[in-house]
Amino acid sequence: MAEEFDYVVIGSGTGGLAVGSLLAKAGHSVCLLEAHEYLGGCAHSFPMGPYSFCAAVHYIFFCGEGEPVYNFLKKLDLHEKITFARLDPEGYDHFSCPAEKLRFRIPNGLDKWAERLIDRYPNHRAKIDSFFSVINRIVRDLRRLPYDWDWKKQIGAVAKYPAILKYRRWTLQKLFDRTEMPSELQAILAAQIGDLGEPPRNVSLVIFVALIWSYGLGAYYPTNHFSGMIESVAEVIGDAPRSAIHYNAEVSEMRLRAGRISEVVTRDGRAFKGRNFIANIDPRKCVELIGEEHFPRSFLRKVNYDYSVASYTIYLAVRDLDLRDYGFGNWNVWHYPDLDLNGTYQRQIAGDLSDPWFFMSTPTLCAPVDAPPVCPEGHQILEVVTVAGFDFFDKLRRNGRREYVREKNRITTNILDIVERDYIFDLRKHLAFKMAGTPTTNVRYLWAPQGNIYGSVLSPANVDFNRLRLHTPIPNLYLTGASAEFPSVGATILGGSRLYTHLTGDLVNPGRDLYGLW
Repeated sequence: MAEEFDYVVIGSGTGGLAVGSLLAKAGHSVCLLEAHEYLGGCAHSFPMGPYSFCAAVHYIFFCGEGEPVYNFLKKLDLHEKITFARLDPEGYDHFSCPAEKLRFRIPNGLDKWAERLIDRYPNHRAKIDSFFSVINRIVRDLRRLPYDWDWKKQIGAVAKYPAILKYRRWTLQKLFDRTEMPSELQAILAAQIGDLGEPPRNVSLVIFVALIWSYGLGAYYPTNHFSGMIESVAEVIGDAPRSAIHYNAEVSEMRLRAGRISEVVTRDGRAFKGRNFIANIDPRKCVELIGEEHFPRSFLRKVNYDYSVASYTIYLAVRDLDLRDYGFGNWNVWHYPDLDLNGTYQRQIAGDLSDPWFFMSTPTLCAPVDAPPVCPEGHQILEVVTVAGFDFFDKLRRNGRREYVREKNRITTNILDIVERDYIFDLRKHLAFKMAGTPTTNVRYLWAPQGNIYGSVLSPANVDFNRLRLHTPIPNLYLTGASAEFPSVGATILGGSRLYTHLTGDLVNPGRDLYGLW
């Protein structure tokens, strides 16, 4: 006989964990089904010998007091247990282009960023002022925009949200072109687009603004690492009466009865009944499991999106070497081979990783010294991440493991050559561990279609008002996660909190509407 719960949550990404833990804390019976052996989605951690690595998350926003992650943890009574170390507010991200002998520290606060650029490039003050004037106008509208809002139905929408309506179809590159921004300044301003997975000519200007504003409030790393954060939130569900977490529980079927989901069945034949179901999986996959014939065309159009970019990640551990001596610390370094970010992205997606951009993070330098260890004493962790095209690696894998491994080793060796050349000249002498993950690795361990790391692609058309929300045409089925909200730990926790408020009426984040828009 199938187990029965108030809520069945499919997938344990941070959106699913957020809504599931809030519901369990409020006394509802919750069943969380995770297809993997680890919880957390992109934020899950995995052990490799004496080391622990977070799969795909390196820093987050919305963690300050009164902000969405803090409010969520406070609702769970975890705000004193799960705390955060703030990355350097004077430069939480560093833009680095050794070929141009250029390095720039990106500070918290959009005004400070603008002032720092003007100090460095006084001849371009007017262009910088013009650029940030648009940014600040969009931020002002974003902070006032209701969550569940259709601009076509609003009288006076142009007067209420003029910047959103004017720039909602713009790319970042269009703003660069309109302000006649020099290439060096374009590269610095777009340094963090790896957090969105699209080059300036493709990425939505509005979502870019949301990103830099959110990190401008503060960039954070969990003091007990991401593993401690995920484990503590999961315990709320695991310890709650009438609630349960099931691992290695890949849902293979979602059954309808009288127009509602009645139960889900896992690949190994287990069935789980519920009054309500929450899908923290790819919405397109969710539709596939139910059947397209059960959805109206308008909804099918919304799930007919392209996927975001995939990633290539190198997990490293070094011994007897202090990365602080090489320019690393409680910040991230964005390496670019040149100032043409659009061209670099295009080459990489096509499979050319001979001279890539990449992101370097040092979790052991971001956590406090008394944090639980993720590596042995005298060792430090360095993670190197870039973007890559899924099709290239998928074809390699299909042609045979030998060719796939050979190419992966070649790419990893090339990237390490660049790190040694430009940053850590004796890196290989101190390497204690090395492992690489490709886009096909993301499919296997993150359950990410086409290896995507941000859900649906963040182009202007897909960030517009027709983007998926928490509702579906099936009355007891709800969505949460990167494609139903927006990617990032902060955004998906906000989305999971918003879904909880919709289901219960209990507010997590103070805001303008019931959903707690923050």
